[in-house]
Amino acid sequence: MKNLIIKDRFFKDANKLRNFFEDQFRDPHQAHPKRFVWDYWNVPGQYRLVRTPAYHYFPAKIYQQFHSELVQWGRQNLGCHDISPTWLSYYTEGCRQNLHSDVPHGPWAFVYSLSPKKIKFKGGETLIFKDQVLDYWKNFVDEKDREQSSFVDEIKPNFNRLIVFDPKKPHGVTEVRGVEDPMEARLVIHGWFVQPRPYVQGALSTRDVQDQIEQLMYDLSDKLSNFGSYWGTVSFGIDVSAKGQVQKVEILTDTLVALDAQSLPVSQFSKWFISEIKKIKFRHKTKNSRIVIPLIFK
Repeated sequence: MKNLIIKDRFFKDANKLRNFFEDQFRDPHQAHPKRFVWDYWNVPGQYRLVRTPAYHYFPAKIYQQFHSELVQWGRQNLGCHDISPTWLSYYTEGCRQNLHSDVPHGPWAFVYSLSPKKIKFKGGETLIFKDQVLDYWKNFVDEKDREQSSFVDEIKPNFNRLIVFDPKKPHGVTEVRGVEDPMEARLVIHGWFVQPRPYVQGALSTRDVQDQIEQLMYDLSDKLSNFGSYWGTVSFGIDVSAKGQVQKVEILTDTLVALDAQSLPVSQFSKWFISEIKKIKFRHKTKNSRIVIPLIFK
């Protein structure tokens, strides 16, 4: 699905991050600064977990490698140029996040798991509402019973797994049960992708691309209002030849929803928008370019 991304084996040096965390808790009798940086965050009825800023916790060299890889992935797939300051959180017995939504932190949220390779705890899944629940009666078919898996996606916190999703959707973390040792806890780095704007690889300059996209949006402004009302973010991947011709347009990620029944269905609206992007004539250059453009509708 383009609005829920799950990438296993995301970071090649995940073991270095995990090993550093384990080293801090290996001897429970030892007292040192890394044992005193944790905040027990408890909001009754909503949140219970233990957290610390990830970018301060890990050694700079190890963390920066992870940070750079995640940022680069966000640029190439979302058109977001950075990430928010990250949290490192562990969940032991009774820790959870009840359903909530995150606005306005960023257009995409991420959860990256450093949980043990052999999980002993129960629970700890990331819950995300399915699209059909958020527009329940429109797609309702009275043919069968429905249980929790019909209403939410449940993603296990497998080691080295990255989850990326729309933070405006109701989401949470199921209660962790069965472990009290941080070494056995659900352990995740989490935050938001931020600074959405065109990302360019190749001969074209960012200024070239911004000028063309701004002109496109200006030219289409009257037509856009005729199609209806939309909310969400859609990221387009565009391949451009050295002659400035658009060769290919694909939707990389998409959280777009129509806000009323009078609006053109999202699939048709996206198809029309792609056809308009294909008409753009970029500057002639010496080689091809790859562009990622995030468009935010509100």
